[in-house]
Amino acid sequence: MKRLLLGTGLFLGLSGGAHATLCAPSDLSLTIGSTTYAPTACRDAINNGNPTQETANLNAAFGTAFSYLDKSDDVGQIYQGLSFTVTAPQVVDGAWTVAWADTNGNAPLNLPVTMSFEVGLFGGNNGAGYELTNVLLPITPNTGSGTFDIDFLNGGGQMPMLSHLTLTGVLVASGPVPEPMSAALLGVGLMGLAWVRRRGDLKA
Repeated sequence: MKRLLLGTGLFLGLSGGAHATLCAPSDLSLTIGSTTYAPTACRDAINNGNPTQETANLNAAFGTAFSYLDKSDDVGQIYQGLSFTVTAPQVVDGAWTVAWADTNGNAPLNLPVTMSFEVGLFGGNNGAGYELTNVLLPITPNTGSGTFDIDFLNGGGQMPMLSHLTLTGVLVASGPVPEPMSAALLGVGLMGLAWVRRRGDLKA
């Protein structure tokens, strides 16, 4: 298989054979500020359709219950006060972006938040899905950029051009997810505080 570099980030596989490389987590990445997120899992043979159908197909493939956020060629929806806008051009510049904004002022949900996402890349009648976990969405910047590497086949058995991208997601935490060590230290600190308090009660 040969790959042709198109624009700033999209690699479109070109092959004379009947099979394409199966999806891999290295096919896609999302960068927000100085942090780059890579998928923890991917699934092939995701059927396309309207936003509801594609969300259901992604959830069935990953065994999740994520909510539809936006589709690059359709309108999105507000998720707990946050709006999402996905832009995924054809192979003109080879990049995709997602922007998020707080739409409900001081009412929850407020940025920053941590979310997990499923990204569906679709070309022709077929697509591939990618799961990104524990993605921190800060107040600034409020956009992230991604790149992708299409290796799946469309319904006609050909390497597709990207037709659209669908984004689904679920809230993980309001604010950053605590680091494992930080959470452990917090737990130890709370245990110590409880012990000191109990000791004081016994002396009294």
